[in-house]
Amino acid sequence: MINKLLPSSLVGQISLIMLLGVLLVLSVSLQLYSQDRQRALNFVSSDSTLERVSSLITILNNTPIALHKEIISASQGRGFYLSLDTKAVVLEQGEQTLSNKLKALNPDSTIEDVRIVTAQIKRPPRKNGKPHPHDERRLEKKKKQRYNIKLTGSVLLSEQHWLNFSSAIDEQVAHLPLKTVLWVVLFTLLILLLMAWTVKRALKPIETLAKVAKKVGSERDFKNINETGPSEVIPAIIAFNQMQENLASFIDDRSKMLAAISHDLRTPITSLRLRLEFIEPGEDQKRMLETVHQMEKMLKATLDFAKDDAHKEVKQELEVVSLLTTICDEYRDQGIDIQLSSADRLIVRLWPIAFRRVIENLINNSVAYGQNEDGKVCISIDVHLEAENLVIAISDTGQGVEESFFSEIIKPFVRLDKARDTEDSSVGLGLAISHGIVHAHAGEMLFSNLASGGFRVQISLPRN
Repeated sequence: MINKLLPSSLVGQISLIMLLGVLLVLSVSLQLYSQDRQRALNFVSSDSTLERVSSLITILNNTPIALHKEIISASQGRGFYLSLDTKAVVLEQGEQTLSNKLKALNPDSTIEDVRIVTAQIKRPPRKNGKPHPHDERRLEKKKKQRYNIKLTGSVLLSEQHWLNFSSAIDEQVAHLPLKTVLWVVLFTLLILLLMAWTVKRALKPIETLAKVAKKVGSERDFKNINETGPSEVIPAIIAFNQMQENLASFIDDRSKMLAAISHDLRTPITSLRLRLEFIEPGEDQKRMLETVHQMEKMLKATLDFAKDDAHKEVKQELEVVSLLTTICDEYRDQGIDIQLSSADRLIVRLWPIAFRRVIENLINNSVAYGQNEDGKVCISIDVHLEAENLVIAISDTGQGVEESFFSEIIKPFVRLDKARDTEDSSVGLGLAISHGIVHAHAGEMLFSNLASGGFRVQISLPRN
């Protein structure tokens, strides 16, 4: 389930990981910032209480004792309670930091003993029983009771009088300003854009490597890749370029060797044929001439096979229907029953000579092996488009081929003697050459037997 939710591309996966990291860092940073701001606001509230107490101490120290009770009564307010007693309410020393802060606010007074403690008190519910709106904003969805901070203190004014005070400090909620939130969102978007651009740029050499590798596999188009990119990718590019050079050299050497051997054998075979012509006619001469003829066919096929690897055309925009019509007319002139079914006009980017070679090889294969029970050959060609592919299906009325041999008939020099052999059998390179050309076009070749009898070869080529 998790794998289905993850992006399939490497760019997406890296971006997702970095995004989660950025969001985590921002979340922690905002939480720390919010807590620090919360603490600062609470300090401001406690400082305000201490300043009120400090001012009151100054007033009490400069007024007659008889007026103290009236002053204290007038100084009290909501949440701020004062009293003059002979005993301290706070018995322990409490918060030394707050005590020192109050003493610092009264440097000229002789405050001998200051005791201040803090405690959290539960906010009393409202009369309607509902929580305070302040609590709802602060603790939404958490279902926890909010507490105020209660500041209680005792200050010794003289040997017999203690100023006791108590103040409920409202715990402020440090809401993040809208401006801060907008800046965080903008900052996150900028990071994501920069991150996506960086990842895309780093992975561009890998994308180029994949495209070139696919082209090498389909078209045998060997082109070196620029050795640029991250340091981890450059060694792979260097190794790939070296592999391309080795493959190109191997294929070129093999093709040249086959072409040279076939070419060199032509001279002695031609000489042998001439010598056989001077032998007294008879059965032996006939068989020897047939053997020489078969050798010549093998040499020609081998040269064609070698030429397929050694020679590359320039792809051109080709009007396929017009070319197929011309080819069919040529075979009709030879007395072959061939029918063409196609659209009016189909333009595809192909190698013209190589494409014609494929069609002629497949038609020749049907002519050689596609006879029906009456010994006649009926060939049909269907041309149409499927999505962005050109599909050409060539069918005959012969005996067909066992499905177990479909993967064998595209191999060089393979002949299915039992299945489709005749006296005029070729050397087994026609389908191999055709399959290689189709594969070089980034296409595919499929075989099937017709239910009504016969064999069908379908080739599919990309239009562009």
